[in-house]
Amino acid sequence: MNFKDEYINSQMFSWRHHPLRYVTREDELAYSRLYDYIEQLADSVSGLVSTPSFNHFLLESCQLLANSLDLIHQGYFDAAFYSVRQAGEVILVGTLFSNLEESERKAKYEKWVSLDRFPSFSKLSKMLRSKDIEYRDLLEQMPEIDELISELNKRANKYIHKQGHESFYTKPYEVVPESAKHIREDFTDYFTTTVKVCAIFRLAVDPFPILLSDPECEFRFHDCMTLEFGQSFIDNCLGNEFVKHYIETDYYRNWVNAIKSTFPQLKEATYNVSNLHYIDLSHIEDILDELDKLTLYEATAVLFTALFSEKGSAIHITGMLDAFSNSARPSGGLYLSDMSDYAGQLGGVNVPLADICRLASFDTSHEFSPVSSFITLFSIASDFVCVETDKLLDDNEVELGQKATEELGQLWCRIKTGQCAMFELKETALFKRIKQNA
Repeated sequence: MNFKDEYINSQMFSWRHHPLRYVTREDELAYSRLYDYIEQLADSVSGLVSTPSFNHFLLESCQLLANSLDLIHQGYFDAAFYSVRQAGEVILVGTLFSNLEESERKAKYEKWVSLDRFPSFSKLSKMLRSKDIEYRDLLEQMPEIDELISELNKRANKYIHKQGHESFYTKPYEVVPESAKHIREDFTDYFTTTVKVCAIFRLAVDPFPILLSDPECEFRFHDCMTLEFGQSFIDNCLGNEFVKHYIETDYYRNWVNAIKSTFPQLKEATYNVSNLHYIDLSHIEDILDELDKLTLYEATAVLFTALFSEKGSAIHITGMLDAFSNSARPSGGLYLSDMSDYAGQLGGVNVPLADICRLASFDTSHEFSPVSSFITLFSIASDFVCVETDKLLDDNEVELGQKATEELGQLWCRIKTGQCAMFELKETALFKRIKQNA
């Protein structure tokens, strides 16, 4: 037999009657808000590298939370509660692994992988407290965390273990509406509380989901895989009071101090060059002042954008995953990894981007912006800089670009090989000319 069998279908329909009475519709549960909570957690992945990866446990918890919303939507409320409970337990395991010493982490992980006897949720929580000094200090400074964890499963277990008639599917029809309402309310509270606990465990690994929005740490990270917790998530789930206590802990302050001593704080315009590949020419002086704090490719993109500010819309550099955009001029927003190869095949000077797209078999028929710009190729050391312009460059401008690449070429090689530092870019004639014009 299979599920296409008429008998099985009839049996399924018969036994599906009671769960159907508990189906939770979109207008009865804030699905959109609860899914947003999951997305916030998933986006907070840690950049710390360890084996096993904490992120694997974090994302599994997010999947379990998403599964619970699917289950409650179908009426399987006890299974929904169970899935939520498992989300909290899974992320606790990941947090424990992340905070153990290497040798002990490896031993515990091997037991977990081999399906050997493994501690329960409560024992794991006690183990984490006993093994990790920073986590223990965190709990001592914020006692509400411990309370949340200890109270987490009390109501949920009544549904999961079927204690009391409220947990039954087979109830008298007249009591179902009120019972379904209580289940929805309990589920929402439990789901939100579990997300909060998951977020706390996430913050016990590193504080980046909160730290990234700290004014003391603003504009210090060129690239970070972790996204900060949004204010709505903090307001409605994690709690402003929690964050207030969290940022006062020694654990958090130690991280902030370490960040401040390691990463210089950039001006916003300079930060946007690194983080967004956005070059704001209205703040070019700020960027030039901090040019040596950028990478070699980023600094080169700034110099060429400023050099061709009247016509340049974007800078494409070999090896970069996307282009640098000029704030003052609109760009088609197209990126081709082999831009320099195609431009070289078509002459290298004032090559219509549309021709490059055709040569690359790149379909532009669905693009919002017309492909009307031009590409001019400049060789610099062993790499290439493609300048995208909205107007044709004249001979003088092309020569100006060639002189710039000649001057930068030798310096590029020396910087790449460690023979000189980035600040020597500020000694070039190109930099001084741009600085004077700025």
